[in-house]
Amino acid sequence: MLALSVAAGCGDDDGQGGAGGVGGSGGAGGDGGADATSTGTGTGGGGAEPTGTGGGGAEPTGTGGGGGAEPTGTGGGGGAEPTGTGGGGGAEPTGTGGGGGAEPTGTGGGGGAEPTGTGGGGGGGGGAEPTGTGGSGGAEPTGTGGGGGADPTGTGGSGGGPAGTLYEACATDDECAGDICLSEEEFGYPSGLCSVLCDPAAEPTPGGACDGGVCVELFEGEGACLSLCSASSECRDGYACGDTGGGIRACVPRCTSNAQCPSRGACDTLSGVCTLGETDCTNYEDDDGDGSYDCADTECAATCAPLAEAACASATPIVATTIHGDTSGGTSGLEGTCFLGNTGHGPEEIHLFTPPAGQSGTLVIELESPTDHSVYARSACADMLSEIGCSDENSPYDGLSDEERIEIYVRDGQAVPIVVDAYEPGEAGPYTLNVSFTPIVCGDGTVGAIEECDDGNTTSGDGCSATCVYEPNVLCEDAAELVVGENTGSTAAGTSVFEGSCIGWDLPEAIHRFTPPSDGTLTLTLSAEADLGFYLRESCADLGSELECADDGGRGDDETLAIDVTGGEPLFVIVDTYMPLGGAPYTLTVAFTPAP
Repeated sequence: MLALSVAAGCGDDDGQGGAGGVGGSGGAGGDGGADATSTGTGTGGGGAEPTGTGGGGAEPTGTGGGGGAEPTGTGGGGGAEPTGTGGGGGAEPTGTGGGGGAEPTGTGGGGGAEPTGTGGGGGGGGGAEPTGTGGSGGAEPTGTGGGGGADPTGTGGSGGGPAGTLYEACATDDECAGDICLSEEEFGYPSGLCSVLCDPAAEPTPGGACDGGVCVELFEGEGACLSLCSASSECRDGYACGDTGGGIRACVPRCTSNAQCPSRGACDTLSGVCTLGETDCTNYEDDDGDGSYDCADTECAATCAPLAEAACASATPIVATTIHGDTSGGTSGLEGTCFLGNTGHGPEEIHLFTPPAGQSGTLVIELESPTDHSVYARSACADMLSEIGCSDENSPYDGLSDEERIEIYVRDGQAVPIVVDAYEPGEAGPYTLNVSFTPIVCGDGTVGAIEECDDGNTTSGDGCSATCVYEPNVLCEDAAELVVGENTGSTAAGTSVFEGSCIGWDLPEAIHRFTPPSDGTLTLTLSAEADLGFYLRESCADLGSELECADDGGRGDDETLAIDVTGGEPLFVIVDTYMPLGGAPYTLTVAFTPAP
């Protein structure tokens, strides 16, 4: 409860004190002190609740009785001239302050407390001039000040307190009594926060402009006040008690759900502030500006997941090489990712391809449509992140159809969803799919998508196994023997099995073997027009046995390596390719110097 009072003033002999603001209840007052037999300073007793009136003190300086308790008591009458003081205002919510004292300087009673207290009347009946002051107004939010004293300089009582209490919710600066609203729109503070600007360098500890709060830096050299706390239970919804530095704890933004961000729509739980979110998953707009919208935005997963599941459940198996369809009557719960991260915001139809039993191979899907469509494939129908192929490169133009194509590998037993999706709702319409599947057959001499090699047979032990996988140990056994002097070879037709620490990642190589005749120094020089390099191993098929790797130069540059070796211990020299198109002939020169 808050009681305010100011000095009352004088009016002329016919002047009247102004009306007070709303006060609390007043009880019945005690008797005032009597003039002459009393000293002139008697004080009326306070009245009891709920509606008593305080007694007034007699002249010359008696004080009116205190205001009664809630809810509607009236304060005691003011003392007689010359300086009597009216009784205090009643308590909340609607009591009336006591009447003002008589001329020349009587003071009206204090105003009642919040929310609608009225201050005491001004100078007593016929408040005298020249300076009577009305009683203080009630506290916030809507208290009314007491009436002013009579002319010439009477002053009205003070008004009620301001709205926009510090650290409460806000949307604009105008809604706050302080300097600034840390709004959700601009700063991300959940529901906004009324605050005061401050200098974080000048106020590193609580106090100052923050009036019991703490100054926290917003930008370089500029800060705002936050309320102190010892536990998160003391903070508003969307805020938590956190360390702002130096062990000082204050209520800082810590939203945990989108519901705490009514303006921006989404809570960033990592930072605790509100951010823009994809608030509408069906409006064909990028609400949060992240480049993805509607069902292509992961924030719409909860909304779109049921739509996607229902659409996937109705997928039609592909049983022919040509399919005619129409997206006009389709669902709209899936989107692809190949056109600026989003494709297919209109309705879609889903087809399901399963390869013939026992076969893996390459699936080609070609789409034709008079309107704008995309086509994409997934390994899991309702999971956008499982996309394995997508095309939305074209659109109908000048009478020509939209044509899209995807090519993917499908393994034996895998069911692959194929989605035909309209670019926008207005583009939905008829389309044609042409489907072709080419099995990958080990032993046909053609290296398929999942084959490492295919030597035209299904016999193991020849470097390429019966399942078309390289056999490194066999390849190492067939390594070409090096001799001292010049040795020629080519990486163009080599295998792509090995790699060194400096060269040869999935590119063709050629394998050589050299056995030093004794301890000594082996010097190898590689010359080629293409960009090649080489590495030296103790064990051909063991990457970890590498001794040295040389690839310092570019096209046409020689690579040279000298290393001390042990006699009788075989070494493997693998010449490898740097660029995919760099396979080429080479000369490898071997020099050997025996140890002394």
